[in-house]
Amino acid sequence: MNEEEKIIERVATVAQGCFQQHPVVILGSGASVVHGLRGMGDLAQYLRDHIELDDGEETDTWLLIRTALAEGDGLEEALLKTAAPLSLVEKIVALTWQAIAEDDLALMARAARGQEHFSLSDLLQGMFKSTHMVTNIVTPNYDRVAEYASDIAGYFHATGFAPGIIRNREGGDPVSIRRGAHAARTVRIWKVHGSLDWFADNAGRVVSLPIAERLPEGFEPLIVTPGVSKYERTHDEPFRSAIQGADRALDQAASFLCVGYGFRDRHIQPKIVDKCRQRNVPIVILARTLTDEAKRFLADSAGQAYMALEKDGEGTRVFLPEHPEGMSVAQPELWSFDNFNKMAL
Repeated sequence: MNEEEKIIERVATVAQGCFQQHPVVILGSGASVVHGLRGMGDLAQYLRDHIELDDGEETDTWLLIRTALAEGDGLEEALLKTAAPLSLVEKIVALTWQAIAEDDLALMARAARGQEHFSLSDLLQGMFKSTHMVTNIVTPNYDRVAEYASDIAGYFHATGFAPGIIRNREGGDPVSIRRGAHAARTVRIWKVHGSLDWFADNAGRVVSLPIAERLPEGFEPLIVTPGVSKYERTHDEPFRSAIQGADRALDQAASFLCVGYGFRDRHIQPKIVDKCRQRNVPIVILARTLTDEAKRFLADSAGQAYMALEKDGEGTRVFLPEHPEGMSVAQPELWSFDNFNKMAL
């Protein structure tokens, strides 16, 4: 067996070990882009094309943001550099919701027609071939990829709201979902930055509503967009409860599976860092391209039970404790979610 064959065998062993521990799944934007949801670059272009500014502070602030984008900053980095007036923040939130909602509704239509494949559905079906009754997903994404994947897989999902059409928050203890006389297998989705279907009315009442192509009149979307106000808003409900639930899930995790996650969010990172660095909890990271932040995590905080895979030309680059700088193997798509499922299931 040559060195490359040994690496590929090791990749399969680590994937199976992670899966057998019933991992908490962390979904980043890369897990949504494959389903046609806009990434930060496309979202930045949408904002440039559609934003309508008032004269004065809004125009001045947006010029600074556009200049930062033109100089190569990403959308989040550009928004973090400039304190925007509240009126501009509200416009950015509304347009962000509009852009992602368009993509999300198109995805829902494809999923309903059976025209979309969800690797997450395959994973969930494999994970529930066990005694486990709950699988936890943690995500900063606003879209409903995790919800659709749960539906397609045949499992109930819960996002912190009671069942219904005009859905109120669960409140204290999570609602228990039953299938017949027995507790149902449930996917709990902790959406730490909000969701397309979370809204607040003019009195501040929080509800979850079905979405259409336009915001419902009299409601504001409850999503946390990039920018200097990002971490202020998460002190309020329903974000605070979602973050607390995510913290519990991450703290109790026996392993982690990160899909398209860039390691840029301090609502999710601390628990992962603590578990991996201090307790060597297994973690697998799948990405088309690992971010610089993900590579820093591997170098400084991932412990000694990690594996990261990224696309490398026509092959895959594999990062392991014995290969911290990564080793390239010729096998294509080794880094993909589908391939992880093939190895693990």
